[in-house]
Amino acid sequence: MRTFIIIAVLALALLSAVIITTPITVVAQEADATTVSDATCSPALEQVWTMASDACVAGPVGYICNGGKPPLVQPDGPVSNALSSVGSLVEAGEVDLLQTSPLSIENNNGGVAWMRLDDPLDFTGLLVGYVAVLDVAPADFTPWQSMVVVTGNNTLPCSIAPHNAFVAQTQVGRPTNIVINGASINLNGTLMVQTSATDTTFLGLAGQARVYARGSEQLVRLGEQVSLPYNTGDYYTPVGPPSVPTFMDTSVVQNLPVALLDYPLLLPQPGYVTTAGLVNMRSAPATSSDLLGQVPAGQDMSVLGRNPTGDWYHVRLSTGETGWMFANLLRQNVGEINAIYEATPQPPQRYGLMGELGRVLAPAGVNVRQAPDSSFALAFTLPTGAELKLLARSPYSPWIKIQYGDDVGWVALIAIETRVFIDALPIDYDVPPPPVPTRVPGSFGNAFPDPRAGG
Repeated sequence: MRTFIIIAVLALALLSAVIITTPITVVAQEADATTVSDATCSPALEQVWTMASDACVAGPVGYICNGGKPPLVQPDGPVSNALSSVGSLVEAGEVDLLQTSPLSIENNNGGVAWMRLDDPLDFTGLLVGYVAVLDVAPADFTPWQSMVVVTGNNTLPCSIAPHNAFVAQTQVGRPTNIVINGASINLNGTLMVQTSATDTTFLGLAGQARVYARGSEQLVRLGEQVSLPYNTGDYYTPVGPPSVPTFMDTSVVQNLPVALLDYPLLLPQPGYVTTAGLVNMRSAPATSSDLLGQVPAGQDMSVLGRNPTGDWYHVRLSTGETGWMFANLLRQNVGEINAIYEATPQPPQRYGLMGELGRVLAPAGVNVRQAPDSSFALAFTLPTGAELKLLARSPYSPWIKIQYGDDVGWVALIAIETRVFIDALPIDYDVPPPPVPTRVPGSFGNAFPDPRAGG
């Protein structure tokens, strides 16, 4: 117990240093923040995100990966030095404190890091900008089971820069239990964490989270947020229960580089909708569009946007599937929806070349077909190692439409190596229907020949 108290005191001391070294007040920073034009800022940010993606996207589980400027790391010495270069890896359990740097547009760098924690935690933490995370788990617990998170005050170099943030993300359907800033959290989805001098705010970006503290629990649905109060600078013990959920403040999350997440996603609008009965989900905001499926009653869903007339909502299910639903068939608990469009947007793709290229992995090369199934005619063949541009995905099979030079065709996803986020590729509905499998003799009324009969 004494060791645990010492660790807690050390946590407060280290995290207090973060607050002291950040600018004095958030209000003053926000007012004076925009010092670089967006035209200058955009390519600089793109360079930072691309460098981080190339270095750390699809990194190994169980490790911290540095995607940007050298972070402050404890313990000092070999562990700290090992994370100083872009793309460097250190086992997560070897690190006690990780603090990333503010974004610097002038130097085209800044703090970006990933914490990919394996069983039993099984989630990824993404640090963007000026963020500190401290492991305060007791010695007999899994490292990082309990952590203190502090995000520095947001001195934004331009209006399109993201706020400092820590984002925790689980795989769909694989919840985890963690403690952040003294709050027990059951997370099944994607949760953004931000701190001020006296509060920690949890913002639901996908799925849901249950936040428990001071004998009270609140459910944070997608598009909602809750806050916990603290004594100034002390993020270890909340001094009150979590607030009642409110609509998410989209200004805080709107520039988050979601393509850096293990599972990139379109950011939700504030609030959520619920199916009132069995509702069709379609590929576009029209009853004549393709039917993607039917969603039963009682399903909570993110609102990603709406069509210009407001009678259709673009939604995301807890499984990650997206589509359009007629608004009048949904129970609505939403705030102001600012994402308005007619054409369905794709999820964000990876930055740089890794967002569109793949390489033939099959040792003997691969057959490229005219449509997404091995039963369709051969278009051409490619050798192992050939570099491809990925264009689209199949509506009914794990096949990818590719371009090689001037030639276009379809290959099985299993035959290529890529870091493209496949769900972000557009679906090509303009393909022949899937072939009908040959029915087993006897399954539709015909007789088998008798092998014992002569002739």
